[in-house]
Amino acid sequence: MFKFLRKYDKWILAIGGSLLLITFLVPQAIQGLSQYSAQTGATWATVGAPPATLTAGEADFFRRQVRLIDSLGPQNMLNRIGAGSDPAHWFLLLREAEAAGLIGGPGSGLIFAQQLATNSGEGITPEQVVVLLGGQAGLSYPQTLETLAQIQGVGRLISLVSSAGRFSDTRLRGTAARKSLGVAADVVVLDARTLESIPVTKADEEALVAQLTSHGESLAGEGDQGFGYRIPDRFKIEWMSIPRSEIVASMDDDPGLGPIELRKAYQRNPERFGGGSISTGSTSGTFATRADKVRELILADLVDARMQAIAKFADDRLQFPRRSLDRRGLHFELPEDWSTRRLALSTLATDIGEEFDIPAPAVQQSSEEWLIAEDLRDADRFGLLSNASTELFGRTRTTTADLIPALKEFGGSDTIPVQAFVSLPSLNTPEGDLVITRITEVDPSHAPTDLEEVRDEVTADLDAILRYETLVQSMPEIIGTARTEGIRAVANTYGAPVEFAADIREANLEFLLQYGITMNSSIPGIGNDAEAIAEVVNRAIFLDPTRPVADQPIEDRVFAIELPERLAVLVVSVETLSPLTQETWARLATNPAPLQTALSRDLAPFDPAEVFGLEALSARHAFELSRVSDSDEDEEFEIEDSTGPVESTG
Repeated sequence: MFKFLRKYDKWILAIGGSLLLITFLVPQAIQGLSQYSAQTGATWATVGAPPATLTAGEADFFRRQVRLIDSLGPQNMLNRIGAGSDPAHWFLLLREAEAAGLIGGPGSGLIFAQQLATNSGEGITPEQVVVLLGGQAGLSYPQTLETLAQIQGVGRLISLVSSAGRFSDTRLRGTAARKSLGVAADVVVLDARTLESIPVTKADEEALVAQLTSHGESLAGEGDQGFGYRIPDRFKIEWMSIPRSEIVASMDDDPGLGPIELRKAYQRNPERFGGGSISTGSTSGTFATRADKVRELILADLVDARMQAIAKFADDRLQFPRRSLDRRGLHFELPEDWSTRRLALSTLATDIGEEFDIPAPAVQQSSEEWLIAEDLRDADRFGLLSNASTELFGRTRTTTADLIPALKEFGGSDTIPVQAFVSLPSLNTPEGDLVITRITEVDPSHAPTDLEEVRDEVTADLDAILRYETLVQSMPEIIGTARTEGIRAVANTYGAPVEFAADIREANLEFLLQYGITMNSSIPGIGNDAEAIAEVVNRAIFLDPTRPVADQPIEDRVFAIELPERLAVLVVSVETLSPLTQETWARLATNPAPLQTALSRDLAPFDPAEVFGLEALSARHAFELSRVSDSDEDEEFEIEDSTGPVESTG
């Protein structure tokens, strides 16, 4: 017996040890399998009506798919709407795409892998992409292809919904009826900024300071309700003008206008002056009848050449002191003594007069008052300067007023290299006059440092607020007076004019049909305020277009509208309506694209995150997680994986 044991001791130990190990592990294996079965078979969520159950095992597969989606990067649409981090979100998107029949087979997944391989630029094959993505997500090769095909299908769903038409024929017709409705009405604009008939109490210092603090960083007209007290970019300027007419007068005795020179010019190119061609041999015989025309054109040529010579002479003289200066980017680094080194315009004017034998141009300077760019468009104040421009900076000529915002001191421009204390490029008017100019002082935009800088503006705005509040409180009385005594009685009460608006409408149909542009009309005293026009149309659209307006209830045709952004009240008395006709609708119906474009502008842009967000999808599919959140479930599984099951201690 011992001999047998000694002979087969290794076999006995191997077999016996294995049996002992199996005996020891079987209970734990049975317990682990039971636990796994319980975990994967547990209810994860319910969906639909009647509710169908989703198990934790299915959720685990969705989690691995989500891991793959996340690896596609933030540029992928599914990651942008949040599906790359939430298995519930991904499941609902997948359910919707499957219901729409948009999920392809493995071939679709391989095509997507081909796109990913091409975009990677690393020379890998589609099969390698599938293996790589599957390895990262814990998916087999077929599962990865299936997931890629599903991602493609969900992408098709989002694309189809985003590009689908969002309006029916009924909606188009209703929009056309509203946008094309013309309203003729008497209107009274009660503008709180200009009405002096409403008394107001003087604002105290605390209110003035509070108003300035609230709107001190906004420019006038750009803040809420148009409030703004920020000091705009300001400057002072000097310039001199050389009218073309002075050069014309100075060239009366120019040798180039002598009879011999004029005849030679005619003989060189008679066609230019309205004569026959040189080959006819009739040029000398017709010069006498063309002499005035010849002189006119040759004089224009000489004046053009002289104006160009003056401009070049001025530019050369002004640029000479700058030749030794360093540049930083597009602009010069000016030394501290630049004001003494630069050429004075008065000196340049004298030099021009002597060089070209003309009266020295007068140098003009703006007054001590600061200017803003728009001031330069005032021809009464600035003469030729207001209409001067240059073609150096693009196809469209750039005026002096347009150059000001490009100054280095005001923020600069990447394409227009201009700065203060250095002459601007030579400017010309459409008539050919020459203007030379330079900015002498600048005050960049800044918030007021003290109330005194803008006290008048702040006080006027506070008074307007108080007047508007009074108008709003008086709305019942205003409407009552307009309906009982007429709109003119309201105008007389407040000292405002009655204006007739002949055609208030949201869109000009001709522009809409031809260009797809909803160019609205205007209301006297308000202009083309879209909100005011829309409100008038919204009130008037309920009137019966088949009956005279005067026969309809006065409550529907006489009304008042609050315009808080303008601090105004608009009183309206509708006189006539011009509704959409069948002929006009027929024209619109044959080419609905412009109307659809106009309607699209009124709608909020398509937002995939809203339409395909988890909340919207959950509501559409009656989806409900069985636990507080999926993240809680993940956390529990992670704890069990790391510590083992927690046994009850009874």
